This record gives sequence, structure tokens and C-alpha cells, in this order.
Amino acid sequence: MNKLSNYERSIRINDDIFYVYPIHVFLSDLLYKAVMRAVLRSREYKEYGSLILHKNKPLVSFETESDPRFMPFKIEINSPMTYKIGYPPSIEVNYVNKNIYINTADLSRMLEADFKVYKKVFCVSVIQLQFNTVKTFFFEAIVIKYKDDAVARRYEDELELVKTKIQTLIKTLKSTNPTILETFLLKYGLYLLPGHSDVLYPVIILIPKGIVNEITDYLLTLYQQGIYTNLPAGFIPNENVQSPELKQFLVKLPLELVCKALLGTYKSCPAVVLPKGDYSQYLTSNEHLIETEEKVVVVFGNPQNIGQNNEEGNSNDLNIAEELGNEILSVYESIIKDDSVNIEEKKNRLEKLNSVLNDLGKAILDALKSQTPLKADELRKYAEEIANAGLSYVGNFEYYLDYYEHSLTETEELETLATLLTFIVKIMYNIDKKIKEYNSQQVTY
Repeated sequence: MNKLSNYERSIRINDDIFYVYPIHVFLSDLLYKAVMRAVLRSREYKEYGSLILHKNKPLVSFETESDPRFMPFKIEINSPMTYKIGYPPSIEVNYVNKNIYINTADLSRMLEADFKVYKKVFCVSVIQLQFNTVKTFFFEAIVIKYKDDAVARRYEDELELVKTKIQTLIKTLKSTNPTILETFLLKYGLYLLPGHSDVLYPVIILIPKGIVNEITDYLLTLYQQGIYTNLPAGFIPNENVQSPELKQFLVKLPLELVCKALLGTYKSCPAVVLPKGDYSQYLTSNEHLIETEEKVVVVFGNPQNIGQNNEEGNSNDLNIAEELGNEILSVYESIIKDDSVNIEEKKNRLEKLNSVLNDLGKAILDALKSQTPLKADELRKYAEEIANAGLSYVGNFEYYLDYYEHSLTETEELETLATLLTFIVKIMYNIDKKIKEYNSQQVTY
């Protein structure tokens, strides 16, 4: 029986009965499966669900996408980066730019003798299906593998020894970190390798519980704001919308209202949806309001003149992260479309590109953790390596790096890096798939 089914419950709404799960159970199970799949298969994992707030409890169903009382969503998870971290006295784990720690001072010898410790970075894309609204979350998971990776089932004595070592490690981990079960999802065991019914894979996984809370809060915010109902025609949710006027407006708002703000566009103009209320004290002369029974939409600019604005060009609307991401994508495409080289050479170039992107991704994560943006010259060095991997022209990056250096505030630079990281994750995922495709072709030949 699926472990998740142990938490299944039925609810009645009017004359309809639905089978649902608590959202924290749904998300915890989803993240665990995604991490295990990344450890064993290196594949993307996705799941669909629908959210409802019933008797003030957030619940998820798998089969209610068409029911207007539920909010349908999709979650996609992939892992673009893995790195070995050795045996430090403490391990820092990051999620959504927050840090928690595991005390491993008393575990170092035990770990070094029998295990290998890795940190895997995961990208979680939460997609509200009706309006295709996307928000990306990043988190790190700790993966502790047995030093020999796998154990054959027929070696019963070795299996018992491995089980004892894992249990001893877990017991020590809990005793030296008394609150670890409050801060981490802890899973461990001997797992079947895909396609190998006689081979078991000993592994311990630690996932920060905070990432479950972050995703839950986001889905609840969407649901409670009624993102899928009662919005004026022409409004499209988009958390990445760029507008100096919108930013200035949000800065003036009290924090409790900023938390309730839904960003997007109205007929291509930047806009924000807020609860019903009087916002006149925060307005200038450049906004206009659209009111529904429950909400207020503040629109920045004139929807009727948006075409004229686009023709004149507005440098403030330049999405540096998207442009840099597209340049990296162009390098990737130039490699796979180059018919003048064989598959082996394409693989070499892709592996080189993947290595650079991996290093850049780590640098961006460190920058986001410390809230200190990367300097433009640092980005230029990575851009040169990226261009060299695809035999491309590094000058293609310069206009956007110059804009990054001279036209963005520190906050905007951090926002740009966070968005760029989502592009890097997707491209690295494509690289991994393409290399596997080339490998399968070579085996066929």
C-alpha cells in the first residue's frame, strides 16, 4: 500500500465526497520521492494536485482539477547540481535563502569510515494551472551514501552489517542534534536500484522541513487571494513583472498588505491586486484603479498606450536574467546543432558547459545566501567560459552585463541572479537529457 494512502480521508461538500490528504503530508512525500529519484535515477519528478481549504485545513486531492471549488496546480522538481562535501564538523543546509545546520562533529569518524556525504541542490517549480502562474523555490538536501554504493541481496551478513551501521549513525545523529526531527525530514533505508531486483542501495536523506512550509504558504496565498476566481478580465498573474512604479508603490505599503499583494499585468501593463480598501495615500498620478466586489487592481501606465510605450522602448523593462539565460541557451543550442562535429565532441562540449554552469549556479547560491550580489566582472569570467564551451562569441553577453553593472540596484541584482538561476537549472537539465540521449545512440551503434 502506498504510504501516502495511510493519510487519505474523505470530506463531504454539499452532496459531493472527495478523497484528500493533508498538504504537509502530500508535499513531504513528493519531496522525498523527488530526492530519491534524483539519487537513484537522476530524473525530473512532477506531480499534479488540487488544493482546497476545508474547515480551515489545507487539503490536497489528486482528482478534482475540473471542480471550481479546488485550485489545480502542478509541481516539477529537478536537481541540477550535486557535490561532495567531505566530513566537516557541521553542515549548512539552505532553503529559500534560509540556513539551518547539522552538528556532525561527533559523526566525522563514523562518516569517513563507512559513508560518503553529498549535497544536492533542487529546483521546485510550483505552477498554478489555470493562469500558468509559476514560482520557483530552491532547497538543498543532504544525501549520505554507503561507501560501496550498493550491496547484493545475497550477501546477508554484509546487509546486516550495513543496517547496523546506518542505525548507529542515525542514533548518534539524533542524540547530537536533539531537534533534528523538527527541522528535517529524515528518511533512511536500503532501496532497490531500478532494474536490479538483487541489488540494494543504502542511503540516508535529510530534507529541510522549512521548504514544505514555504510551498504550503505560497499555495495557500494563491488560494486565499482567489487567484483562480473573481479577477478582472485582462489581469494575468506574474510575480516576475518588472516596473519601477510598481516597486515604489509596494515600498509605501504596510508589510501586512505587501504580503497580500498579487503581482501581474493588466492588458500588458504592470499591475497589482490587493484586498478591497482605500489606497489613495499610496498613489501618485500615474496609476488607475479597477475595483471588483472583493479586490482592487492598481494598474501602472495606460493600457491604451502600451503599444506606443513599447515602440519608444523602455530600458527599465529589460529583463537581464531572461536575456542572459537566452544567451546561455543559444550556446547550448549551437553545440547540439553543430553538424560539423561528431557525437563524442558534442558530449565533450556539453560536459564542459555543464561544468561551468554548475560552478556559476553554486556562486549564485552563495551570493543569494549572503545577500551579496556577484560583481559584473565575476559574471564576465563565467560568460567567457560559457562562450568558449560552445565556440561562441563572449561579446554577446556584454550589453546585458554592462546593464547589470551600471543600471541595477543591489536588490535588483539579487533578483536578477535568482531568476538567472532558474534558467541555469533548466538548461543543465536539458544538457543532462541530451548527454544521455547521445550515450544511448552510441550504444546502439
